[in-house]
Amino acid sequence: MSTRTLVSSDISKRFDVLRTLLVIFVIGVHAEKGLQAYYKEIPDALRAVLIVVNHNIFRLCVPVFFFISGYLFYLTYKPTLDAYRKMALKKTRTILFPYLLFNAITIALILIFNKAPYMGDINGLRADGILKYLLGVYRFPAVYPLWFLRDIYVYFLLAPVFFFVIKEIPRLGVLLFWAVWMFVPQQGLAVELSGAFFFYTGGMLARTGVDLDAARRYTWLGLLLGLVALAAVSWVEYFKGYPPYYHMFYRHDMIFGTLALWLLTGYPWLGRSKFLLGLSGVSFFVYLTHEPVLSYLIYGTRFLFHPTSGTWVGIGYMALLTGLTFALCTGLGLLLARYAPAVYAVATGSRRR
Repeated sequence: MSTRTLVSSDISKRFDVLRTLLVIFVIGVHAEKGLQAYYKEIPDALRAVLIVVNHNIFRLCVPVFFFISGYLFYLTYKPTLDAYRKMALKKTRTILFPYLLFNAITIALILIFNKAPYMGDINGLRADGILKYLLGVYRFPAVYPLWFLRDIYVYFLLAPVFFFVIKEIPRLGVLLFWAVWMFVPQQGLAVELSGAFFFYTGGMLARTGVDLDAARRYTWLGLLLGLVALAAVSWVEYFKGYPPYYHMFYRHDMIFGTLALWLLTGYPWLGRSKFLLGLSGVSFFVYLTHEPVLSYLIYGTRFLFHPTSGTWVGIGYMALLTGLTFALCTGLGLLLARYAPAVYAVATGSRRR
């Protein structure tokens, strides 16, 4: 049974809108590298913008992606050995293969040119080894943002474990994974613990039949909670840096921010945006290709101009990097999907537009 038939048209469109929007967020997070490359000192006003927007709002891309993945996956999950085998093969093709492919391409670039600008160099590759760069084991992979694919692939393979918790203690399981995320040290683990919490929560809501639109009547409360959490964590980072209690503020900001962003998609201006809906089909391709394109755009900046100071210059530079990267990757994806569908299918693990 198709997942699309199990959710309303409105919910389905909001998921598609989020796919495009969150990819833009992903690019926005990494666009800060441009300032790190050229600014000797970040002005206070620009630092405030980075903290609020890049460090918090844009980073909602990760928990929301995990949540949507868990929700859609468990709508049709079947706890049988044959279904698990088919699922594992499918996820290997659609997730693991693109992950390995783009990491391998980046490793090849490093071996040929001794570096991939702002991604890695030959010294780091020799120190950690090709296998770690390729698999992203106990370090980020060669294409840093693809760590999400590494983690979500692991969570799909652990699907029976999540399903057992959902079946036996569904709501208590949310508290369990919350506690693991909050209090279990991340150091030395191969995956990010935040993913488990959001992936499980999405799956639990799907299996227990919770209406994702049920909270719409509390939209203003949800948005208020999101704003309070955002203000609190931004204040801590701006004035205190990263004290030991910072992670508690940040992680709860991700929780309330995810709720707030979902509630915002209930408004037609966002949840039914024709622009975002129309580009959702190539969002995965944009995600796969954005990092090298963004990094080479930052590298190429030195031949055009040097954004070395100023708040508005910094904001404009990051906006330009984000928009141009999104446009180039989207355009390439649309061209390949239309004129070289076989290449597009290989690059995206045989995903269809």
